[in-house]
Amino acid sequence: MKQSQIQHQRGGNGRSLPHAAILLILTVVAMIALFRGAFPSRSIASTSEIVSATPIAGVRQVPEEYPTIQAAVDAASYGETILVAAGIYHERVSINEKKITLRGIAGDARAQIVGDDRIGPILKITGAGSTGCEFEHLFLTNGHGSNGCGILIDHVDVLIRDCVLSGNSGGGAVNLGSSSTFYGCSFDGNAAEIAGGGFRNEGGSPTMSDCTVKTNTAGTYGGGIYSSAGRMTLMNSTVSGNSTKSGAWGGGIYSAAGELLAFNTIIEKNSSLESGGGVFVASGEASLSGCKFMGNYSDRGWSVGSVNATVSMNDSTVCGDARSAMLGEGINNAGVIFTSACFPDLNQNGRDDAEEIALGLTPDCDGNGVPDAQDPDCNQNGIVDRCEIRAGWVRDCNANGVPDRCEIEWGLEIDTDGDGRIDGCNAE
Repeated sequence: MKQSQIQHQRGGNGRSLPHAAILLILTVVAMIALFRGAFPSRSIASTSEIVSATPIAGVRQVPEEYPTIQAAVDAASYGETILVAAGIYHERVSINEKKITLRGIAGDARAQIVGDDRIGPILKITGAGSTGCEFEHLFLTNGHGSNGCGILIDHVDVLIRDCVLSGNSGGGAVNLGSSSTFYGCSFDGNAAEIAGGGFRNEGGSPTMSDCTVKTNTAGTYGGGIYSSAGRMTLMNSTVSGNSTKSGAWGGGIYSAAGELLAFNTIIEKNSSLESGGGVFVASGEASLSGCKFMGNYSDRGWSVGSVNATVSMNDSTVCGDARSAMLGEGINNAGVIFTSACFPDLNQNGRDDAEEIALGLTPDCDGNGVPDAQDPDCNQNGIVDRCEIRAGWVRDCNANGVPDRCEIEWGLEIDTDGDGRIDGCNAE
């Protein structure tokens, strides 16, 4: 056959494909399309969950790819990340035997897991396979019931960073037998029926670094933090404004039968009814180094209380005197500076006078911002002079705020006829 005829059969340029090859290609393309239609992409849980999103390798997006956090958790593979957009998610999330990273968006507009009104924790992590899970930039709230904590960590070590746990009725977080780490987290306004309003540790060795534990409450033990039979470590953190309600110990922190380590931590304005407004240590050990105790309150041992314990305090500052601030055996406060210069504290009990008055913990009958016990009482009858004068129980003829009888007895005024009235002063 001539060369020109061969080129003509190939299409003139020698590069065209035979008809059989073209049919084969079309058949393969059709089969691929059919295969994709029958089996959706792994990054989408179901066709009902498809929302416009750009897939990211190793990342599952909520709500762009999955309508709920739990759906993304269920679909995720080991080591993957779930990225949660800012918004409110009414659900409870459970992670079991799966290592993942659950991450919200940093800043105020973070992902809020609000709970779904059922009893139990908002976020629950269990199973050895979940070791190494990480949680970032989340807001967990509205846990219901005595077990309605923000996070429950059950014998698995995880990292929790920049999360807020607030408004949960079963405590902010519960740590069972785990050595988990909390970094830059806030435990705010949570409550517990018995122990650990902000955080409860049982048998674990958790660490809090650069965290804030504030305005949490507990019925009996540890309004802010409760730790039992483990080792609780705090570094560069603040425990403030926490309280216990009845028959109570450790308004800020309660540590029992274990070890408490606190470094460079502020423990302030916590209160308990019985003892240890700031910290109470029972049958264990505590090392408090570089800490500052301010404005804590209880019936006894305003800052630190202990029983059957060993408490070592070094390089720390305590507002108040040693007699009122410390109560219990085994407290070594040789490395403590006691001072009353932290705030107005005329009654030297380690608490801000204005706060005591506002909370009704000390009377101020004349409203001058000074506890009655530190106001003038010239006749030593337990009633502030100005209050007696205001009530009309004693005379103050010259209106200088001092009962006339006291001024006469001190020789500051004259009463020649002995009638208890200052001579020449006729005002009633």
